[in-house]
Amino acid sequence: MAAAGILAFFVLPPKRVFIEADGTRKLVVSRNTDLNSLLKLAGVSREANDVVVRDEGSYRVERAVPVTVEVDGKLMTWRTRAGTVQAVLDEVGVEASPYDGITFNGVEVGVRESLYPGPLAAIPSGSLASFALQGAGPDEVNLNIRRAVPFTIVEDGQPITFKSARPTVAMALRDAGIRLGPADEVFPALTAELVAGQEVSVKHASAVTIRTGDSSRVVYTHQRVLKDALAEAGLSLGPEDRVEPDLDAAVRNGMTARLVRVAGRSLIEREDVVRKTVFKPDENLQGSQTRIVQGRDGLHVREYRIVIEDGIETERKLISDKFDPEPVDNVIYYAASSVRATGVRPDNFQVQKVERMYATWYNAASSGRPDTDPHYGITASGVPVTRGIVAVDPNVIPLGTRLYVAGYGFAVAGDTGGGIVGNMIDLGYPDGVTPDGPTGWIDVFILAP
Repeated sequence: MAAAGILAFFVLPPKRVFIEADGTRKLVVSRNTDLNSLLKLAGVSREANDVVVRDEGSYRVERAVPVTVEVDGKLMTWRTRAGTVQAVLDEVGVEASPYDGITFNGVEVGVRESLYPGPLAAIPSGSLASFALQGAGPDEVNLNIRRAVPFTIVEDGQPITFKSARPTVAMALRDAGIRLGPADEVFPALTAELVAGQEVSVKHASAVTIRTGDSSRVVYTHQRVLKDALAEAGLSLGPEDRVEPDLDAAVRNGMTARLVRVAGRSLIEREDVVRKTVFKPDENLQGSQTRIVQGRDGLHVREYRIVIEDGIETERKLISDKFDPEPVDNVIYYAASSVRATGVRPDNFQVQKVERMYATWYNAASSGRPDTDPHYGITASGVPVTRGIVAVDPNVIPLGTRLYVAGYGFAVAGDTGGGIVGNMIDLGYPDGVTPDGPTGWIDVFILAP
């Protein structure tokens, strides 16, 4: 026997075999060629549906994938080498209708969905044991099957029965090809749970294009008559408005209605009228005396009748033109003698603005020149200083400006002075005349040219 053993050792020497499983590769040295024995020596176990692929000098164990199938309230477990969802269902004996909903590891799939990347999805499940799977597959397969339930859709009064595995009414209608538009009515609500035998009512709103002039808009309505649809859209009609087609026309989806506005309206324009300030002589006043009568601002009101057709103004007619109230001028009464003294004629003069100024007075003698000086009493404008000639700062009041000085009378800005700066005015008088004009802060009326 010892000789036989020695002979066997030399005639049948041990073989070196590599066993690959679960990401590891082990070397086994044995004269035993039985696969199960080699796997046992390598410490590798085989579970249901595991596949051993033989290659020259090695064996590779490809594991089946754990499967759970949840359907009809049951939970089934399995191990599979199947390549598609359908193949897994065939292995566990579960039938799925085209309307049933299937999720593979939480993702919605069809029965032909592959469980592995690559071309193996096209290989029949019964043939997979003969092929080495290329590419990483899932660690486990969790299939959930939601059975479709029958329900009835009543679309605009027309019933039709469908099946759906969707959880909500909205998803079931989408699968049934029901397209919903603005203002469509669905009962029960789109978010409601879909229940077996349920009736879902869908009432589509009609789209109506309303044209007004060059503009148009689309409204969606469930009204049956055009008149009611226009009212629902907030379009009020005037007594002369025209609608095409007729207001009593039946509402149809996709129809166009033209609204022609034929009406008149009133347009009232209001314009503020600022009172003027005018000057009038008063024979009862003497010297620089004045009397002021305050007026009031007015309002100019014009009323037009406007005719509009189809949104376009075709006529505008003035039907009323009045003042309400009428403006009343401010009147400054002055002594007629002051005009004769100064030679300033206030006829048609209007007040541009009023300046608040500090008034002083001067004459030729106060100018600082001796009466023998050729320029004695001559103003900056070349005329002798007298009543009605005043000195101003030309940066405030240009030379030549017509003025009315309260308590002094009409005047012309005809002189300047080194001490007259800003809102100051120096009232001129001839020599030998006692000044009767104001001093201190006064109102100076700037007259229009």
